[in-house]
Amino acid sequence: MNTVLLLLIAIIFPWAVHLAPPRQRPLALVGMVAVVMLFGIFVSNPLTSWAFWAGIVVGVASIVGASVLLAPKR
Repeated sequence: MNTVLLLLIAIIFPWAVHLAPPRQRPLALVGMVAVVMLFGIFVSNPLTSWAFWAGIVVGVASIVGASVLLAPKR
């Protein structure tokens, strides 16, 4: 269960920062880092887990893929 939760947090992390308005992105980044830190304090260290890094890769790749697919055509 912890692995699935960590994977979901890591996938949502890039999207939460990306979808925030430009002036609020630093706040979104601080909020998501706080969520990861709380997970690390109460459950386990997320930086040593494969699920965290796999989720980050999937999240960033999905943002890049969505921006390529939804980009206006010339």
